[in-house]
Amino acid sequence: MADGEKQSFFYELVDESEEDLAGEWDAYCRHASRVDERVSRLRSAALARFDREVVPLPPAEAAAVVYGDDDFWFPGFVAERCRGDHHPNNDPWSELTPEEKLEHAIFGTRPVRRSDLAGERRCAARAAAERRDYAVWRSAHQPPDPTVRLAAESRVARDRAAIERRFADDWGIELADSMFRYWLFLLSLGPVEQRALHDAELRPYGIMNLFDDPACPPREGLDVRVHGRYYRDPPEFLTFMHGGTDGLHFGLWYDDGRTCTGVASYYNNDGGGVGLPSGTPLETVRERIEWRQVHLDSEAGEDEPIAADLAEERFRLRALREALMTFETGDRPEEGNAYHKTYRDGDEVPEDGDPIRFETLDGGGALADGESVVPRGRQRPYDDYDWCTNLHKQLTGDPGAVASWVAEALQRCAAGDPAGALTLGRDLHWASGGDAERERQAHELLVAAYRALGRHNLAGITDAHHRHRDLPQVDVLRT
Repeated sequence: MADGEKQSFFYELVDESEEDLAGEWDAYCRHASRVDERVSRLRSAALARFDREVVPLPPAEAAAVVYGDDDFWFPGFVAERCRGDHHPNNDPWSELTPEEKLEHAIFGTRPVRRSDLAGERRCAARAAAERRDYAVWRSAHQPPDPTVRLAAESRVARDRAAIERRFADDWGIELADSMFRYWLFLLSLGPVEQRALHDAELRPYGIMNLFDDPACPPREGLDVRVHGRYYRDPPEFLTFMHGGTDGLHFGLWYDDGRTCTGVASYYNNDGGGVGLPSGTPLETVRERIEWRQVHLDSEAGEDEPIAADLAEERFRLRALREALMTFETGDRPEEGNAYHKTYRDGDEVPEDGDPIRFETLDGGGALADGESVVPRGRQRPYDDYDWCTNLHKQLTGDPGAVASWVAEALQRCAAGDPAGALTLGRDLHWASGGDAERERQAHELLVAAYRALGRHNLAGITDAHHRHRDLPQVDVLRT
């Protein structure tokens, strides 16, 4: 009953002008509150009467009492019938000409129902009210002072060369401009935006810890290249941000060991692979903002006023989005689900996979020419579940077959085809699972493949990781 009466509010406004959508939402909230109060009174009265008059009766008499008074016991059904009588033409087909019906049949479409228009009106009214309320909130929570960004720009310009030298010397990599934009973005945030980033469970980590102190050494006996490097991280993956839940972390991806291809991520404590690398660090942050928006939209529902604490969090997230859009993605106005539908990852990858990447168990794909020892296709944006499951069973359950594959891959690599060693090495690295022999095999294969491919810094990262894979934590910097 309550839902029907609430929905009828915008049903009546479909044909009215949209001069004050925010005001309509305010009026609807008052209407919804009155409906809830009245329904609560009716429910209480019905329960009291049921206990008093119906419970003592035999079943047949009880049914006669209840079914004899629809207005009292079934007010929702009565109200629905009344609304149907008042709006008999909610069926849009009844108002179409034969030619219009034929056109819809040909194109497989349907005419818009009045209830659909009412739903759209409700969403538009709520969005208008939220924009109005955000403007009021924003006036009391001003964006960061422009001097903050100027100071951040000065710091990035001052320290960039030292940071680049540290990573070139120790990792052998080049940091893309997009990485310094990400750092500039972080330095430019005010308290509101920082709180929103915290709400989204995003924090700089891994290699970002060296941006504040490029000269910071690792603890004695440890290799700095394993800082922020989780057990299953492929050598191409360099963690720069943590995502909070189930070990979610994000890494820059270096196929050739020198230049960044994009960003990858995975849940260290859960299933799923790293996915095809794509985008920039700030595009990744924007994507997480919009997933957070999806979550908040789900919590807010569609028909009810938004609770004050939830509205506050939504406003902080909007402020964070606005700040980010001054650095990147400023041409993407979509939010929440609309953003993800518009900018889906992998849309440009053919259905049969990336033509330059062999499929790997970790989901990132391996960039190499040649032939694989283990049958595999090309890497797609999503994991091939059957292939991954079967290969994982073989790698962990048939050591004899694995030893044969390893020997063949190393032989081919020595003969000039490192593709098999690279792909099998990555598979075994991902599926090591604490097994010393699989760890050893992965290390041997990957070092051989990277050296054959001229990716000597990835071979060095592989060596460092192999020595430290049993570390109880991934923080190795001296503090």
